[in-house]
Amino acid sequence: MHRFVELIVNSALLWVFLQTVMSVLVTILYEFCVPWLVWGSLIVMVTLRMVRVSSPPADTIQEVLGVNPLLLGKDHSVPKNHGNGEQYCMRVVAHRGGGYDYPENSLLAFRNSKGKGCTAVELDLRLTKDNIPIIFHDPTIERLTGKIGTISEMTWKELREFDITYNHPLKNKFSEGEKIALLDDALQECLNSEQRVIIDIKETKMDVVQIVLDAYKKYPKLFQRGVVSSFNPIIVYMIRKKEPRIVSSLAWRPYFFSRTSYAGLEALGPARYYNPFKHLAACILEIFYEWLLPRFVYYIVGISAVLLHKDIVNPRVIERWRERGIRVMAWTVNRPSEKTHFSRFLKVTYLTDTLHLEKDM
Repeated sequence: MHRFVELIVNSALLWVFLQTVMSVLVTILYEFCVPWLVWGSLIVMVTLRMVRVSSPPADTIQEVLGVNPLLLGKDHSVPKNHGNGEQYCMRVVAHRGGGYDYPENSLLAFRNSKGKGCTAVELDLRLTKDNIPIIFHDPTIERLTGKIGTISEMTWKELREFDITYNHPLKNKFSEGEKIALLDDALQECLNSEQRVIIDIKETKMDVVQIVLDAYKKYPKLFQRGVVSSFNPIIVYMIRKKEPRIVSSLAWRPYFFSRTSYAGLEALGPARYYNPFKHLAACILEIFYEWLLPRFVYYIVGISAVLLHKDIVNPRVIERWRERGIRVMAWTVNRPSEKTHFSRFLKVTYLTDTLHLEKDM
């Protein structure tokens, strides 16, 4: 289905391109006037300039992300003259705090990542039914707690009682269990430990915009330590529109709109929609968005980094984003051989679920 849709869309785009070229040539050669394409392009360019949110200053970005790993020497030494004055480079990020080692998105995981020497963590933000910001990845609680329930339909009073070690492979290690963390508690834990924090917004409600802004107001240190990220560019744009100083990123993987998961060359994940018309619309949307992201979306939102699925990261992709002044981070990199590949060869920051045997952090 996806290949068929892609063929149709690409055929339509090719036809539009050829028709546009012919129209421009006719206008110039026979009518001797400025083609409508020129005026339209100027209008689009001016509009983009008006609506975009500029990226934070370079020194702010470097303060948060550190020196670009691409600038590291062969021995992983950090260049002395990189401008941020603290010899920092974000090489490794504990994905959900390192969910293989400790319960994901838990205070225990964040403490463990600090103890392992990891300087950056990624955590997932959702809102409860009563708009309490919590750290939780899935829309439902079943995978982590063994219970049935949807985060958006449950209050914090209900959710705070669940044990998120229920299905953890190292459950016996956590005899006292572990509870869902509040955003406030997670930020305090990480900021007090001088860790960088990537706040991955999983919430779709627009209420999350003000909650993130309130968090930055309550914890000003986030401006030097925090990154706001999401698959949804509208949410990140609305946050940065109100507070342009926030360093941000966008996440992306193939088939995001039409499939619930992606695993590279393996079989496609389950369809996100059973309705064939919704599935078709999702396929069309992701083709357009994948084209728009590196051409217009990143520019309008003013991101400083892009988080890409590890299976689509290669030297050409890194170079294309580098030309736009955007850093590439790869997720989720867990095998030792992959870690060596991304850190030594591709020289990009990577997110990992385990800090076991990690060397360069």
